[in-house]
Amino acid sequence: MELMNNISIDPKSVELADFLFVWHGPPNPAPDRNDPRFSWVPDGLRKCHELSAIWGVPTEGVKRLLPLSELAEEEGKYIFLGDQGGWAWAFDRGTPGAVFEAKDDEPWRRLPGGWEEFIFHHVFTETIEAAPFVYWSSDISQEGARSILDEKFREVAFRQSAWPAAGWRSYMAEDMLADVGPVTPGRTAMTIGAKSDGLIENLKSLTGADWRVREN
Repeated sequence: MELMNNISIDPKSVELADFLFVWHGPPNPAPDRNDPRFSWVPDGLRKCHELSAIWGVPTEGVKRLLPLSELAEEEGKYIFLGDQGGWAWAFDRGTPGAVFEAKDDEPWRRLPGGWEEFIFHHVFTETIEAAPFVYWSSDISQEGARSILDEKFREVAFRQSAWPAAGWRSYMAEDMLADVGPVTPGRTAMTIGAKSDGLIENLKSLTGADWRVREN
């Protein structure tokens, strides 16, 4: 669902360290990246693990980031990330700059944005669910969802991943992040990660939908 008359945010324009500081607080000491056991692992994947360690991004949240020690080759690919819905992400040692994704038994698809956009998309989606307050509803009209998004949000123009399903989009606002996608024709699901409480009544009044809230 695209916003009306609103310029989207290019993922490359977002400084990842600033994003992580705002949502995950001050960094921890950086881990040692020079472990010779993992010198064959792509730099992008090692950076993903490093950021998770430094900023406390969940490694077993919506998706599970496998420890480097658990990587194993399967038909030419090394799966390093998965979710409970049958999605997996992998790399190929022959093309270490590329990231691949697939759902269940579908063929591997190369993500055009490479590691840089993949890492931000992964961090973004995990941050929504790990936010101080999480609001979600799985039965919103498209008009209701648009009334929320048009009020404060701008779309983040992630275009490379099809996760969690076709038609899902990501959005940012001040102190809020959102994932939005279709459920059935004319009905939409939305999850909002927010820094503060108190949104629930506004969300109900704008959409007329049943919203739930979780405090982390």
